[in-house]
Amino acid sequence: MTHPQPDQSDPQEVYARWLDVWTHIAFAFAAVALALYLTGALAPFVAPQAVVELWRLPVDQYLARAGAPSGWGWLSLVGRGDYLNLAAICLFALISLVCCARVIPAFLRRGERLHAALAVLQVVVLLAAALNLFPGAR
Repeated sequence: MTHPQPDQSDPQEVYARWLDVWTHIAFAFAAVALALYLTGALAPFVAPQAVVELWRLPVDQYLARAGAPSGWGWLSLVGRGDYLNLAAICLFALISLVCCARVIPAFLRRGERLHAALAVLQVVVLLAAALNLFPGAR
């Protein structure tokens, strides 16, 4: 029995392929980051013993007591074990944005301008959220 080949231009197929690939990449990255952190190969910015103590604090107090940066300042610490793990979490969070951006050309090739426009709007909203353009919104 032969199975029909998926339509390579179908936006759902494109999204699914990209989701599969990027999820595997993010999982591998997260596994390596965790191993580097747990083995001590990359020293953490905040010692695990301190995290236990600080974890229950509100975020502003946590940041102040740990001396940790806020906003995008954490990127300068990505070479530390704990912040490399944060980068892995962020990679997972970005997968949806990447997949949505990738299907826009597929929608346009099929003449589905409304779907393409909705995908563009979704990418814009996700980018705005990632860049914290609306910090007061909850």
